[in-house]
Amino acid sequence: MIKSYCDLNEQEIKKVYEFMRLETNFVNSIDQMNEIFNEKIHNYGKGVLFYFIENEVVANLCIVLEVAKKLKTAYIHKVSINKEIRNIESILGQLIKFASSVAKSYGAEDIRIGISDGEIIKIAEKLKLKFEYRSLEMKLNEVYKIHETLEIKPLNKDNKNRYIEIYNKSFSDMPHGTIANIEVVDNFLNGYKEGNKLEYKFIVCDNDLEIGFMEATIENERGIFDIGLCKEYRKKGYGKRLLETAVQFLVDNGAKQISLIVIEQNQVAYKMYQKRGFEISHVMGQWGKL
Repeated sequence: MIKSYCDLNEQEIKKVYEFMRLETNFVNSIDQMNEIFNEKIHNYGKGVLFYFIENEVVANLCIVLEVAKKLKTAYIHKVSINKEIRNIESILGQLIKFASSVAKSYGAEDIRIGISDGEIIKIAEKLKLKFEYRSLEMKLNEVYKIHETLEIKPLNKDNKNRYIEIYNKSFSDMPHGTIANIEVVDNFLNGYKEGNKLEYKFIVCDNDLEIGFMEATIENERGIFDIGLCKEYRKKGYGKRLLETAVQFLVDNGAKQISLIVIEQNQVAYKMYQKRGFEISHVMGQWGKL
């Protein structure tokens, strides 16, 4: 039996929590689990699926549904399974097939799956899934300034709509494209804070031109960032300056370690990061198209 998180009863939620504690390391309480699974990105639990056998959870995955209607794309990720169960290939296959049908019901035509666990990747390959590219974490060793930086304007309630417009123009046409999550933006503006994490969001400018966006997070002296350029300002030399702006901002604000996440398929960004001195530190997942 496959059920979405929003359809679970109280007892089933407890079983899900037991499974998540056993198979993953990203939930510490039922309240935290509720918060993670009931976000807009998964359409408030409808895109979080669990496979039950005799009232026990044996597998789960999540579907990013928030861009399915607008970009016709959905992403299946966070795939977990109890590797001791029988018929493991069949169960994983059924769960992926069910997830694909959910994604299609939301309008997705391009459905991709990402798996990080090596054993699950091998099981998926037996199901004839082909993995074509990787998601990578990259770290920077040399933080000295090598390019001129750009100006940054902090996100505020007055420029919120402009920020969202720029974000969407920068990211919606990229590999693994996405659009701004309005709830995340509103939470940021309302002062929502997760632990001791410091978060920043900016519109990036060259004099009067608003050319892109930058987001940065610093936690325990580790800085991570995301950047994007509006389509009309690409191939004009801004990319390396935008990257330098993010690096120097993190350095100036106390980050001792700087990293980013990139999709290997985005070769323009990947090569730019390599040129700046970023090196692969961790393969986060293998991705393929269903």
